Amino acid sequence: MMTDTHHYNMHPEERPASESIDLEKVWFIVRKNSLWIFLIFLCANTAAYLYVRYTRPVYESSSVIKLDIKSEANILGIENVNQNLDDMAGEIELLKSNMFFSRVIDAIDMRVSYYAYGRVIFQERYQNSPFKVAFNILDPAYYDRPIDVEILNEEQFVLSYGPDDSRFSHAYTFGEEITTPHFHLLVELTEPYVSELDNSRYYFVINSQQALLNYLSQNMIVAPVNFNANTIRIGFQGYDRQKVKDLVHVIDSVYLQYTQEKKNQATEQKLTFLDEQLNSIEQKLSKYESYFEDFTIHNKTNNLSSEIGETITKMEALDAKKYELLDMQETVTALSEKVSKEEMILTEPGTLAHVTNEVFESIRQLNQLINEKALMLGSYKENTFAVKRKEQQITLLKKDIVAVLQKYKEELSREIKDINRQKSQMEEDFVKLPSQETQYTKNQRYHSLYEEIFLSLVQKKNELEITKAGTVTDFVVLLPATVPSRPVAPENMIVYGVGATAGLMLSLIFVAMGYIFNNKINSQSELERYISAPVLGTIPYANKARLKAGKLIVSRSPNSSISEAFRAIRTNIQFMGIQGDRKVISVTSTISAEGKTFFASNLGYIMAMSGKKVVLVDVDMRRPKVHTIFNRENNLKGVSTFLIGEYALEECILPTGTGGYDFITAGPIPPNPSELIGSAPFSQMIEQLKSRYDVVIVDTPPAGLVTDALLVMEKADLPVYVFRADFSKKAFVKTLERVQKTGKARHISVVLNSLSLTSDRGYGYHSKGYGYYDEDAEKTAIPAFLQQLLGKARNSPA
Repeated sequence: MMTDTHHYNMHPEERPASESIDLEKVWFIVRKNSLWIFLIFLCANTAAYLYVRYTRPVYESSSVIKLDIKSEANILGIENVNQNLDDMAGEIELLKSNMFFSRVIDAIDMRVSYYAYGRVIFQERYQNSPFKVAFNILDPAYYDRPIDVEILNEEQFVLSYGPDDSRFSHAYTFGEEITTPHFHLLVELTEPYVSELDNSRYYFVINSQQALLNYLSQNMIVAPVNFNANTIRIGFQGYDRQKVKDLVHVIDSVYLQYTQEKKNQATEQKLTFLDEQLNSIEQKLSKYESYFEDFTIHNKTNNLSSEIGETITKMEALDAKKYELLDMQETVTALSEKVSKEEMILTEPGTLAHVTNEVFESIRQLNQLINEKALMLGSYKENTFAVKRKEQQITLLKKDIVAVLQKYKEELSREIKDINRQKSQMEEDFVKLPSQETQYTKNQRYHSLYEEIFLSLVQKKNELEITKAGTVTDFVVLLPATVPSRPVAPENMIVYGVGATAGLMLSLIFVAMGYIFNNKINSQSELERYISAPVLGTIPYANKARLKAGKLIVSRSPNSSISEAFRAIRTNIQFMGIQGDRKVISVTSTISAEGKTFFASNLGYIMAMSGKKVVLVDVDMRRPKVHTIFNRENNLKGVSTFLIGEYALEECILPTGTGGYDFITAGPIPPNPSELIGSAPFSQMIEQLKSRYDVVIVDTPPAGLVTDALLVMEKADLPVYVFRADFSKKAFVKTLERVQKTGKARHISVVLNSLSLTSDRGYGYHSKGYGYYDEDAEKTAIPAFLQQLLGKARNSPA
């Protein structure tokens, strides 16, 4: 029992965590603020509906491409997964690069975007605009700025642009060239215009290159689908379903075309090199053929002496070898120049003798570095770290290759000098031969050699052209782009779900905040947790309108719930032993407006109805109210004038109109109420009233404001402390505890006023009015036929 008493004396902040949440109080806050909770939930869901209603749907079209990535490790049976990932990452970065976006922009007409105005949102008119615009921008500031077009009829329109304060607007004819200092425009209708069937207000935007690049980069989606299958998904999002489909189709086409161009690039470079060599040899052959023709015409013959045949054969062999060395020297020189200039070099191992495969491998690496640098310059600036690092690699590799080629060139020079020495020796032996014949034979030898080389190069060129014609890309479109049937955003169910969840969360937060900041006593159970004094009972709620008809409600509505509540309190008071010499009941509260005077006056009436003589004494001499209950004036004959000896007690007692029920007003407001209440005449007045009446009810001032109530409680047999539901603060309990600690209020009891009849626990809550029950409000909540049954039950003898 002591544990329970200590628990009731705890303040809210001292209670255990298990009881920190009062579910009954939570339910009260929910019911009290049900309208606000409903409005919060409604606003959240309305916001979700408006978002769905006025947000333009976003469509997405996508395709799936399979990459044919080959690795030399696979030939040896080694699976190189990381290489595949790196290759896929490289292809994805290529698809996201500005270089690739520039190719897409060139492949599709996106320089002008057309839009139609709407009541709330605008709509892009992709491929269905009623007019087309040809332009020449003179002032770059007019890129990416809307220019309005209002179609008047099939011949005229109004063009408007510029800020609102200096907006330019003028009427033009379709097909008329518009010339301004900022741009040149030509606007033409694409189809017959019918104003009744179409919107008349449009605008168009001339997109800059950077704006288009940003548009593609922000809306394009490139992601791997399956690493093992080397497949990637290319998607594009936008407001027009046909536009996103076309863009994905163009992206696929440009990508496949680009990969095919990259694959044919090596072949093109080889063909270029062969063309250069063929042109050079063809010119030399033409010179030799001219020489032979002139020699035959001049000498009338082209037959050489058989005596010099052997010598000629040897010299031909030396000349052939020398030409081969000279050609190789020329090729080496050309290679060195191309390496220095960072040009693509097309050659194969074995083309040049004495040149190791390591040199050709270095040349292949140089070609790869040059290609990588060219690709990086499409996405990065020249002064970036990656580009400079690539340039350093190219410079070091060029230096190594040039050094090796220079060494090889020196070896060729030595061999040529040796052949020249041998040839000089043979020429010395050949001086006896006619110079013309010798020259003829020499040219004939060179002609035959160049002819063989020419035929060989022609054959090689034909093979490369056949290879080029048969080249196909290794990339395959597995799933082509299609027109999307449904938008990907906004997702209506998700938005509605978010709206409902947000409404629920905001409502819970609202209730939680209301619970946290609600510092008032709202129920009998809550009051019992904070106090140790017994609760005599609770009084139902009545509103202001009911009170205006008279605050003595038990006399006007004897069968109401309020009357029943006062009867229950009267019975509980009898159990408290208020009879015999124990007759005095004091009524107080913490502050005004908690209903102590209402309780005291109606309690007096209900006790008088049980056959007892009752007197109600108003000792709240600062703000007297008892006289207002009985519609009387606070006359001069009252408690204050009696205590100063100006009137006798009999002169101060007034009848209420109900047999056995009298009252005494407070009288004129004195300057020293506390001294009067603590005086001997006040004790004498109480004793005299006890001798005259069965019950003496004293309406005292609020205990939380003045000490007058403590003086009266000390003389009372049953002090009653009144709390008002949804009005009295939890801190008022401290005032009651302070009164109890003084020891002057013995057997103090508590009454909770202003509970509505809607609670699951007998009485509920209400937040308006002064805390009194409204019988009319109770009737309005009950159907008519039930009201009739209740009326019969209340009027029955039982």
